[in-house]
Amino acid sequence: MFNRGETLADAEGGFHPGDRLDGDRPAGHEVLTAVYVGVLTVHSWLRWATLALAIGATLNAGLRRDADVSAGMPGRHWDTYFMLALDLQVLFGLALYFGLSPYTAQAFANFGAAMRNPALRFWAIQHIGTMAAAVLLVRLGRVLALTAKSGAARRRRRLIFFALTTLTIIFGIPWPGLQSGRPLIRMP
Repeated sequence: MFNRGETLADAEGGFHPGDRLDGDRPAGHEVLTAVYVGVLTVHSWLRWATLALAIGATLNAGLRRDADVSAGMPGRHWDTYFMLALDLQVLFGLALYFGLSPYTAQAFANFGAAMRNPALRFWAIQHIGTMAAAVLLVRLGRVLALTAKSGAARRRRRLIFFALTTLTIIFGIPWPGLQSGRPLIRMP
């Protein structure tokens, strides 16, 4: 991750994951960097599947008319695949957050300084916070829809919560052009 003695100021000076830093390297650094790049690439590509499924589940909830409450929820496969993609996204994201990312490692090393740095603050607090909110919203929406007494209430709850989840995901993505922006398509 970072070499001994490297500071937040060094990281602010244009460090990007995968860049070579001067000095001694800890044992296994190349392997850890390869794992980091691999997980980051999967996490980056999976965001598009998650976002597409979020939009699909939201549209499905808004367009379907399910009148019979006793029947299974029509279009529930959209919901299931959306939640599955979001769960996988969270799994890869947590691996990055708690173990692989040099950004969060540096933020945890000096949290006060990281809060003064907008790029590190985004990765340490804002990104994980918005994505945790997205997970809570989609789960809450699904449970509330399953417990609804009418088909219209079921559809309305799914539509509202899936739309809120989709907007939360869009807000939490590090779009190019933002201070913490990332490329739209990451290549390993």
